Amino acid sequence: MQHIQSTVTDLPASCRSAADHTAQVLAEEDKFADLNEHCRQKVQELEDTLSKELKEHVSLVAYRI
Repeated sequence: MQHIQSTVTDLPASCRSAADHTAQVLAEEDKFADLNEHCRQKVQELEDTLSKELKEHVSLVAYRI
């Protein structure tokens, strides 16, 4: 299967358009919260706590709403 380099990742030609569209929409919707260092540390601590309890990697994301 032929692969085409996409702005998102290396995808087959059939997926490239959808992936590029998704990347464009996400870039336009930049709604990540602008956290200060103290808040980033709290998020990291919660990620660490959840990861230990669940025995799997957990990643949290903060969005503006």
